[in-house]
Amino acid sequence: MISFLLTLKRLIKGLFHGFKDKRFLALLTLTLATLLSGTLFYSSVENMSYIDALYFSAVTLTTVGHPTLTPVTTFGKLFTIIYMFAGIGITIAMIARITLGIVFPEKLGDERSEEEVSADPSEQ
Repeated sequence: MISFLLTLKRLIKGLFHGFKDKRFLALLTLTLATLLSGTLFYSSVENMSYIDALYFSAVTLTTVGHPTLTPVTTFGKLFTIIYMFAGIGITIAMIARITLGIVFPEKLGDERSEEEVSADPSEQ
């Protein structure tokens, strides 16, 4: 239980640092939009409940998979193929930004400083 609490504390710390990062916010928005689109699609086309559709979308994007929740229709299977190729990269990039916030929180600050310096026209 103590290990879980320590891990949860690190996750919250990583998220806290991530919310200060524009790239993380963009990836978070894209991930949530991808989850929402998958949830709406699977609930309407595959007739899944909203919670099952959200769960299926999440396990698909995190590459975990689920043996009993699968698309039944041909359209659903084709959508899932495109959904995986588009969404897995976005999700992994977001997880990488959270990890960066946990392991190297000062790197997020360095990236912002470098971007601000490179945007300064007086140095060109």
